[in-house]
Amino acid sequence: MKKIICVCFCLLLGISGIKAQSIPVFKDGDRVAFVGNSITCGGHYHSYIWLYYMTRFPNLRIEMFNEGIGGDDARLMSKRLNKVFEHKPTVVTLTFGMNDTGYMDFTLPENQMAGDKNVITACNAYQDIEKIYKQHSEVSNVLIGGSPYDETTRFNKVPFSGKNKYMQDISDFLKKKAEANRWGYVDFNRPMVEINQREQQKDSTYTLCGTDRIHPTTDGHMVMAYLFLETQGLTGKPVADIRIDAMTNKVNRSENCQINDLAVTDDSIRFTYLANSLPYPIDYSPYNGEKKTQADALKIIPFMDEMNWEGLTVDGLSDGYWLLKIDGKIIARLNARELQRGINMAVYDNTPQNEQAQRIRFMNEQRWYIEREIREYYWIEYNLMRDKGMLWASNDAAVDTLRKYRKINPFVNMLKDYWLRYMNKGIRADSEQEQQDLVERIYQENKPQTLKVVLVRVH
Repeated sequence: MKKIICVCFCLLLGISGIKAQSIPVFKDGDRVAFVGNSITCGGHYHSYIWLYYMTRFPNLRIEMFNEGIGGDDARLMSKRLNKVFEHKPTVVTLTFGMNDTGYMDFTLPENQMAGDKNVITACNAYQDIEKIYKQHSEVSNVLIGGSPYDETTRFNKVPFSGKNKYMQDISDFLKKKAEANRWGYVDFNRPMVEINQREQQKDSTYTLCGTDRIHPTTDGHMVMAYLFLETQGLTGKPVADIRIDAMTNKVNRSENCQINDLAVTDDSIRFTYLANSLPYPIDYSPYNGEKKTQADALKIIPFMDEMNWEGLTVDGLSDGYWLLKIDGKIIARLNARELQRGINMAVYDNTPQNEQAQRIRFMNEQRWYIEREIREYYWIEYNLMRDKGMLWASNDAAVDTLRKYRKINPFVNMLKDYWLRYMNKGIRADSEQEQQDLVERIYQENKPQTLKVVLVRVH
């Protein structure tokens, strides 16, 4: 059966020596749609990516759209792409594989044959997606190897043993398609497997993939966002980087910022600081009952050093302790050696710039929550109403259909209230306007402010 898969790949791909393209950094005016399954629908990775752009590039205006539907596979995604292109996207990302590879198939003796068959079915269904993509040559495409099914964590018995190998087959297929079409590609699967297995050496129950081994927790979504941004080449791009020589009263470095009015005495250093970016605001609160938070991802990826460095280095200070104050507020007590090595101001939650960024994060989280709710309305439309010939009908007959199937379909019953709320076109329009109002406010309030920075010697 392995040979059949190899032959299938060759027939679908043809011969190509072209290397996959890295993902271009988004540019001003980009409209990015993230197409996927429930991991996209209910997940944060795309919202975290947008938050990075909101804070790192405050003058670069982009829009992002959640186009995930729970339970979707490649075949179902191909049937709803017309709705994706209504956003007039300039960039579309695509990930599938979790649902395509199956679940209960892996409880059967012939699970390998079923896995092989499911991969071929998914790859064939992808061809319909690619045909539609090629009708939109103005759009840049990014294919994503999806997050893994974690088979190695030991908090319970593995129900679907062997599943992730087939997900990796789909990831490899998508990588080759990206190479053939000169599209972008990023793999979430193998890097997350590597992190899981590394951390499981310390704690056998560790996982980025949630209690069901499928849906990443918020730390997992932060890892996914990091991997995406890394593929865009955004590592090593500081929020700002300042180096001052107290002995010569000179600014030796001011990367991505402006330093003015430097004044040095034996007991103090003062200057004004205007960065071109805000630090990325980290969320330390649990989401939806999860035990882990976005901040937990910082223990396993070098995000703060590689993508959230707001450096301050001061050479030539006399030994002893110094108070760092920003706009009159005490931020930290530091010794001269720490300042000579360089500190990352982004790790201090109490700086004015971090507090400003946290307000941006809160507004973006509100926007994400509203957007996620309306995706559940779309789930009912695509998974119930479309099959019953009532797609977008939103009439009394559709309501009767909902009432009938809520009694026999637990997912319909769980999501019915979202559909009943958003079946009204006016309510959907109000929701979309509320999201847009939040985005407008974010881009009004995300501009860095000039700050007064003081280091005062502690006697």
